[in-house]
Amino acid sequence: MDRKELKEDTVHGTVKFPLAVYRQEKDGPFVVKLHWHEETEIICLESGRFTVEINMKKYRVNGPALFFAGAGDIHAIQGEPGCRESAVVFDMKMLSFEFFDGVQSRLIRPLLDRTVQLPLLLTCQDKIWEETWRLYQAVLEESEKHSPASLVRVKASLYEMLACFYENGCLLNMENTGDFDSEKIRNIKKVLVHIHDNYRKKLSISELAGILQMNEQYFCRYFKKAVGRTPTGYMNEVRIGKAAGELERTGRKIIDIAMDCGYDNMGYFIKRFREEKGMTPSEYRKKYQNSIINSQNG
Repeated sequence: MDRKELKEDTVHGTVKFPLAVYRQEKDGPFVVKLHWHEETEIICLESGRFTVEINMKKYRVNGPALFFAGAGDIHAIQGEPGCRESAVVFDMKMLSFEFFDGVQSRLIRPLLDRTVQLPLLLTCQDKIWEETWRLYQAVLEESEKHSPASLVRVKASLYEMLACFYENGCLLNMENTGDFDSEKIRNIKKVLVHIHDNYRKKLSISELAGILQMNEQYFCRYFKKAVGRTPTGYMNEVRIGKAAGELERTGRKIIDIAMDCGYDNMGYFIKRFREEKGMTPSEYRKKYQNSIINSQNG
């Protein structure tokens, strides 16, 4: 799965069981760029040092730790070389009850409506750490078996996790907290989606500022504070990311890739590519192709 897209349209799991497990076990640095999806994600930082960004707030954490990203939360992850990470992505609706009862009314429905949220971060200093960690590991183990019984155990572990959060007062009531600036997040999403939808075209700061009806100077400060990069820096990151993907997957001419990714100046494209990737486009293609050949021969 390419977890680098801003708004994921990937189906996590299957229609029959909408839950999927992902693991990061490479030795190099680990990067998941800003994105969001409609599913809930439990991010497990198993070991190593990470920077996690959720809803425009950054956290620098040493593993082990657990982050919980709710539906629609903008999040990104950076892990230093040698880190280990895994994630469980699931549709919260899979925990709904066909027969409406008190649990559905007081717990599941508020989670679906986002008036209640899972705790943002748990570390080994938290009193519920051991139980939550045990339940997360059970989800990982049972989800790989794919039998009806194991999938029941996956759901049971998730229910146990919710019960643990509830009885220990760890669920966040979003109606009574100022930590969740939903208007600002909606605004930033509008701009990010516009950039991703139109990265092939010329995009001006004036055009982006107009989406939020702001003047350019204020918009640039607003965007950088929220995303951590200037609008121009973020646009180049998106475009170079798309170009790198084309270099990896195709044999197209570099100049055609540059033009298709919004660059009409080849020198500027090479300069920005080197700044983002640490090498020229041709060097990047050669390195990537050599790594494929080596992995096939190995």
